[in-house]
Amino acid sequence: MLDLDMSPYAAFVWPAWGLTVVILGGVAARAVLSARRWKAELKRLEAEAADRPQAVAETAP
Repeated sequence: MLDLDMSPYAAFVWPAWGLTVVILGGVAARAVLSARRWKAELKRLEAEAADRPQAVAETAP
């Protein structure tokens, strides 16, 4: 069975685990929010490019 009794070290270990969970949760949340922002930006740029006429490339003789 899992033994979670850390006797004299519990005051150091449990806050460290808690801080780790909070930091990793924040990093994951920031990654998800950034991905949503970049996805929205990509969609906006694609819509903007679709509305704009394509430039005609000049060909040199």
